[in-house]
Amino acid sequence: MAKASHLQKSKLSRSFKSDEDRQRRVEKRTTIVTDPGLLDRTSYTNSSVALQHIKKGRATGNQPALWVRSRLQEQLYQLGHVIQAHAGKVLFTGLLLLCSLTIGLKSVTMEDRIDRLWVVEGGRLDKETDYLAKTLGEGAGGVNQMVIQTGGNHRILTPDSLQHHLQVLMRATRVTVQKEDITWQLSDLCYKPSIPQTELQIVQQILDRLFPCALITPLDCFWEGSKLLGPDFPVRVPTGGDGGSRGVSWPTLHPTQLFDEMSEIYPTFPLDQFKEFMKEAGITSGYQEKPCLNPQDPDCPDTAPNKNETTGPDIGAELTGGCSSFATRYMRWPEELIVGGVSKTKSGTILDAGALQSVVQLMGPRDMLDYWANTYKVHTLRWSLETAEEILHEFQHKFQMEVERQLKEEEKEQKYEFHSYSSLGLETLMETFSSLSVTNVIIGYAIMLVYAGITLYRWGDRVRSHAGLGIAGVFLVMVNVAAGMGLSALTGIVFNASSTQIVPFLALGLGVDSLFLLIHTFSLQTEMNINCKDQVGEVLRKSGVSVMTTHLCNVGAFLAASIIPIPAMRSFCFQAAILISLNLVSMLILLPAMIALDVRRVFSNKYDMFCCVGTKKSDAAEVVNNNKNETKAARRQRDEEAWTGSRAGENGSTKDLISDGEDGMLKGKSCSEKLTLTRFAGNYYAKLITKTPVKVLTFLIFVALLGASAWGINRLEEGLDISDIVPKNTSVWSFLEAEDKYFGFYNMYAVTQENFEYPENQQIIYDYHNSFVRVQNIIKDDNGGLPDFWLSLFRNWLVRLQTAFDKDFAAGYINEEQWRPEASDDGIMAYKLLVQTGHVDFPVDKTLIGRTRLVTNGIINPQGFYNYLTAWYSNDAMAYSFSQASIVPTPKTWFSDRNDHNLRIPKAKPIRFAQIPFLLKNLGSTDAIVSTIQEVREICARFEERGLPNFPSGIPFTFWEQYVGLRTYLLLSLGASLATVFMVVSLIMMSPWAAVLMTFVIGCLVGQLFGALGILGIKLSAVPAVIIILSIGLGVEFTIHILVAFVGSIGSRERRTAMALEQMFAPVLHGAVSTLLGVLMLAFSQFDFIVRYFFLVLLTLILLGLFNGLVFFPVLLVILGPPASLVPTQNEEVLPPLTPEPLPVRFKARPPKITKLDSKSAGGGTAGRGPRRHNSDLSLSTIAEETHSHHSTSSAGSYASSADGRDVGHPASSSVNGTSVFLEPHITVETSTVPQSSSSSSSGSLSGQVTKVTATAKFKLEVHTPVHEPAGSRPSSRSRSRRSSSASSSAPTDPLRSSADSSLASSLSSDGGFSEK
Repeated sequence: MAKASHLQKSKLSRSFKSDEDRQRRVEKRTTIVTDPGLLDRTSYTNSSVALQHIKKGRATGNQPALWVRSRLQEQLYQLGHVIQAHAGKVLFTGLLLLCSLTIGLKSVTMEDRIDRLWVVEGGRLDKETDYLAKTLGEGAGGVNQMVIQTGGNHRILTPDSLQHHLQVLMRATRVTVQKEDITWQLSDLCYKPSIPQTELQIVQQILDRLFPCALITPLDCFWEGSKLLGPDFPVRVPTGGDGGSRGVSWPTLHPTQLFDEMSEIYPTFPLDQFKEFMKEAGITSGYQEKPCLNPQDPDCPDTAPNKNETTGPDIGAELTGGCSSFATRYMRWPEELIVGGVSKTKSGTILDAGALQSVVQLMGPRDMLDYWANTYKVHTLRWSLETAEEILHEFQHKFQMEVERQLKEEEKEQKYEFHSYSSLGLETLMETFSSLSVTNVIIGYAIMLVYAGITLYRWGDRVRSHAGLGIAGVFLVMVNVAAGMGLSALTGIVFNASSTQIVPFLALGLGVDSLFLLIHTFSLQTEMNINCKDQVGEVLRKSGVSVMTTHLCNVGAFLAASIIPIPAMRSFCFQAAILISLNLVSMLILLPAMIALDVRRVFSNKYDMFCCVGTKKSDAAEVVNNNKNETKAARRQRDEEAWTGSRAGENGSTKDLISDGEDGMLKGKSCSEKLTLTRFAGNYYAKLITKTPVKVLTFLIFVALLGASAWGINRLEEGLDISDIVPKNTSVWSFLEAEDKYFGFYNMYAVTQENFEYPENQQIIYDYHNSFVRVQNIIKDDNGGLPDFWLSLFRNWLVRLQTAFDKDFAAGYINEEQWRPEASDDGIMAYKLLVQTGHVDFPVDKTLIGRTRLVTNGIINPQGFYNYLTAWYSNDAMAYSFSQASIVPTPKTWFSDRNDHNLRIPKAKPIRFAQIPFLLKNLGSTDAIVSTIQEVREICARFEERGLPNFPSGIPFTFWEQYVGLRTYLLLSLGASLATVFMVVSLIMMSPWAAVLMTFVIGCLVGQLFGALGILGIKLSAVPAVIIILSIGLGVEFTIHILVAFVGSIGSRERRTAMALEQMFAPVLHGAVSTLLGVLMLAFSQFDFIVRYFFLVLLTLILLGLFNGLVFFPVLLVILGPPASLVPTQNEEVLPPLTPEPLPVRFKARPPKITKLDSKSAGGGTAGRGPRRHNSDLSLSTIAEETHSHHSTSSAGSYASSADGRDVGHPASSSVNGTSVFLEPHITVETSTVPQSSSSSSSGSLSGQVTKVTATAKFKLEVHTPVHEPAGSRPSSRSRSRRSSSASSSAPTDPLRSSADSSLASSLSSDGGFSEK
């Protein structure tokens, strides 16, 4: 039995060895590597295979990263299978959903107000602005229509210059607006000084028509300034008796003389009140005593100081210290407001100047609405805030057009330049600036379509060309952009200039980046033996993780950046995050559906762009391609020891196989093949970038960039001048340039709020007002102090009344009970005020006469404060108007009448809002404005601590306060974005060091862009800040793909860098070029601001991104790159194909039947045993592991014996990954009986006999796999299609072969890397 057993083992061994040698020889002839990426880019191609290599001990690596990536790849692979099976349904449903989201574009809310673009949401300024809007109403405040005159090469301080100034203003202020047959002129729209109300209608009408608009102009220093005040038609003043009337206008009006004459004509009229009012307001001689610009003018009044002189006045001396209008006390214009760019003598007299400025003060829409409401003039109009805005807009437009028209008329003899501007005009300009240019969008997207079609079209292989797929993908990105903008609108995100000028083009560039990567992967994959049904799944398995990582990093970065509360930046970040999220869905679902449709075209042998036209079998191009691919396949089998040697030999053969394949691709290419970006990157650029001199040069350039960036950051200024956002060579731009150069003038208000006892805390308000005298840029009066404000004017009026009362009381004209006819009007009014108690229940107490005063030690009597306020508001209207207090609630109306003995005066409501006006000068730079803002804010904070609720208001605070904390917000946002990128990369790649390198490069890119802003002279504001945040997203695009490919490759750092560049150079470069083309149309914008602040900055960002992503980052990876995710144990550069794990036995053998030897057999002949069936524990995988064969699968077999020596075979089969193993054992058993030569016998044998058993075992083994041709060696797409859907040609009738699911054909390629026949 021992001998028989030995013989049986020997024959079995020889049989196995013979079959193994035969199988090895077959393998040497027919082994095909379907996806070389499984050998040298194992973890990138299929991380599950990498994990199995680690499990078998062939390699080590970052198992957590491989596990995460394998799970993601498996899900993406399954997603691709589902999409490919239902491509049409998926594409139709996805496009339908995207198109439905575009409906949201109808709900777009556009914010074109500059102040709302960067007022911090929820911040201090936002709350203050909301408080103003709620208290005063939307559109409250005044509107300034300004004109600046510059001299060019001519002196501007001459009579001729001012005469031109007068002529321009005369014509511009006489324009009219027609609104539904109602004429509106300047006098209907401007602010006028308030005058006392009277019951004398004739006097009231004369004063209403005679009192002019408030014009701030240097002409007020001269008699000619009266011509601006009009009126155009003289006011008729009755002269009494038969004298009729005479016409009165400001050029001839002497106010004091006029009222004296009227007092004589109408002695019964109470005109003393008006005379006192005029005296207090400084209305005396009007313009009659001012010098004339032309002393020889016949209309120049005789009272003019230079009447009939031969020379004009000294313009500089007259302008020194400022000018006064007809009311010298309240209408005094500071020198800094009307003349700019001055040079003075040592005594302070103006010698020369650069510009003159005039300001026409118009009512704001809200004030105009309230002023004309319930009047006859608008009774036929649909009077509303919108109507008032339309009238003001049209008037300002005509005003500006008239100024420009006059300049054109005098173009030949033009000595001076005039520039007009209005705040409402700026808003209109910003509305135009914020509107989307449909033409630019169409042209930009058309350029992208052409680029995609040209770069993806293969002129030498029209079947494997993908231009149609690229164009369809660009259209998909377009729909995605529209859907993202619509979704943003539906979610309530407010659009602004960045939404219309940046997002559409930038989203196109970012979307097309992933498009090129996926199409590039698909294009390379068509040259591999991957089954038709697995094409989309494999594309997503390989590139889907990179696409997903890129989008997640960008979404996370933009969401993190949205912590900045500046609306323009926050809206941009939210919109970008939404667009990128939708783009991720489109790239992973809808584009794969398009690829699935293109797969059908390719495998049906149809031309690109002409799907109805296909090739024939005899197509010359296909034949040439087949010959090339056969050459590649032959070269890959050169080494006879490729897969059968030792471990080292095996690895070396694998390396040779890959290198031979690459050599075949390069050396075997025909002359007709062009040098593609992929070949350029692999054969030239990758080799160049890893050379030591190039690495040294790259680091030197990088250090130089950092040094230049540091220098640029030091030069970087904060600010955004309004002139920067206005198109050049326009009147508005010219005005703003002159304003910043010569004046830098702005209005400012110190606002006090409610929840404060004004009567009891008057001293705090005085201290608050006086504290602003320390602010250097606030214009002071002639005494170096601040002008009076509402509370001081209120007090002064009460002091004047108290003085009159004391005089009348001392004279006996007034006592505790009444007043006599001799008492003055002011004394009587003071009497009425003194008896006010301030209590509603007993409002009047005459016993207060003599015991109380209106003002004590500079403090108004607190008990009667609000009663006094009512009287002051109505009876000293001009002072109240001059104060610009805008007290809310508006005090009640009450007029004093000496004949009215009702002593009750209505009490005003407690003050909830009051403001103190200031004029700011020399604010031509952002630094000066920010410094002033900080000074004012410190004062406000100090008095806030003292219990006075207050805040500053005005254009400087609205537009420039963002710069106080802009850098802090920006750095915080950048830090959050970089941290988000670091976390996302660390979690997905499970490699902190890789995340550190990538974050470092992106951070350097941000720093370089910061420096570039300073070098280019672009100021830091909310707009460049948005692009700086965007640089993180683009930096991710430039680096993540190369990093993923680098970590997913095998070999040294140099080799992995070269492989990463070979694989990702083309997609990254295409992405950069596509982004550049996406923003190219911005270069042709009519707004220089868009060109400089958007296009130029984005162009710089793309160039810096290309350097950092494709030059510096690869060099950094060569030196400090993270380890590969998979490292072979013997430090090989490639891994052998993976042998699958043995499967469990699928066929259980039945228990053997033992047949006893019949003792009655004739002559003791041979006794046959019944056939035995044994379970086989041998598997092809076990054999393969011992012999290092290419690939096998587990199997189970059985054998049987026959007493008569017949071969008995019971075939068994097993299948894994689409590969079928057919095992048929042939066992011959010979028995012979000989006389017993030993006393020992086995149980059950006949006495005296020995049975000799000789067994010979032969196994017939067939391995059937779906046929895969070598890379690129398929005869034609049509033949491949037939093969993929039919049984193996080598065994057409084999049931196992015919039952193999062709859909699993690529599974072996993905898991093992080769197929065998």
